[in-house]
Amino acid sequence: MPAIPDYFRKKTIRDPLYEFIDVSDLELKIIDTEVFRRLLLIKQLSHAYVVYPTAIHSRFEHSLGTLYIADRMAQELDLNCNDRKIVRLTALLHDVGHGPFSHLFESTMKQLNPGESSPHEKISQIIIKEDPELNCLLGDVKNNITALLNAESEDNTNSLLASMISSGLDADKLDYLRRDSYHIGVAYGQFDLARILHNLSATKKRSSVLVNSGGKDALESYRLARYLMHVQVYEHHARLSADLMFKKALDIAIYDEDVIDKKRLKFHNSGKNSDFLEFYKTLNDYSIYQMILENKKSDISKKILLNIRRRKLLKRACDFTPDALYQNEDVADELIKLTPKKLDEIGCEIAQSLDLEPHNVIFHKSLIEIKLYNRGQILLNYKNAVKDLNNVSPFLSKDASVVRYFVYGPDDQSIRKSIAKEIANRWDGLKLENISYL
Repeated sequence: MPAIPDYFRKKTIRDPLYEFIDVSDLELKIIDTEVFRRLLLIKQLSHAYVVYPTAIHSRFEHSLGTLYIADRMAQELDLNCNDRKIVRLTALLHDVGHGPFSHLFESTMKQLNPGESSPHEKISQIIIKEDPELNCLLGDVKNNITALLNAESEDNTNSLLASMISSGLDADKLDYLRRDSYHIGVAYGQFDLARILHNLSATKKRSSVLVNSGGKDALESYRLARYLMHVQVYEHHARLSADLMFKKALDIAIYDEDVIDKKRLKFHNSGKNSDFLEFYKTLNDYSIYQMILENKKSDISKKILLNIRRRKLLKRACDFTPDALYQNEDVADELIKLTPKKLDEIGCEIAQSLDLEPHNVIFHKSLIEIKLYNRGQILLNYKNAVKDLNNVSPFLSKDASVVRYFVYGPDDQSIRKSIAKEIANRWDGLKLENISYL
């Protein structure tokens, strides 16, 4: 076996965050495969560019960054050569199953593949196992990679490596928070990465990563960074409008206009996904738009996409939290329990009552799950004992999700005011002056 430094330095790739990322011969060949290079055409932040014009970085560079962070973690944790290779490959391929506009395509795949809570992760495993080009390169090591990607796998006995790929403190999050922040030009996602890595350790049974007490303050900054990025970037109202409009267009193209064959978006857990993979590998941000815009059967879906391109977005008619119903907790509970399907139905009913096209009213529940504040998510070696960060933090942790409702409508203010009135009249306790954005 070649010396470790030489093995991982077949080629060096320039990166704006880490300056240089070294890759091995095998990793370089994977990077040059068709399925991996497809990630160049998938934006990391979907339609966030309508708010932040420079938010056009791709899943491709994020995957390289995740490999770099995973390797830094591996070195701090003294992993052996084989485990280091596996965790690097897994980090590199962890997002290979993403569809157009990243997580935005996820809801469509969930609808078409019932029972799958995270389709892009399942598709990543399918690609790694069944794509001929990757299969030839990876050989038997593909089983180790898919086991790490599958958190529910009984074969996944190396939980330390798995936690480096997916946990409250994993290579994925450590890269994308800083990378997203860098590209859009905000400071919300910045934290002391060097200090976290310098203090990285593992539990005694090597079942999970933890951070020594010297990195405690850096951890506090890290989890706050994730919350602030969700509030200010990932859940920004204009970005949500563009995303939701795209989702409407996609649903109409699939279910109403028959522009996209939904049968080809269904995969099988038992293998034999050649037809699915053949089609899925052609999908990216550009191709999905062209698929709709150039099809003669597309009508409403085409109009919606052209409006997104011209930044003619739906505007806020309402913007409120369940606190707006503080005088009627029963109604607030009822509102919180509404499913996305029911919210969509209400939006269509309001549109019909105001003689608007159904896609011109969107009722959306924005849910920010503060996962990094959940119990047991981040572990700290505090006074020679493993502690939950929440138990030694001076800051009050909030386990509950942050819920906010947005109702979007056409640019015309009088129409949006009518939409806000319709929403206020639906629930006793909602007052127009408390929910209307106008």
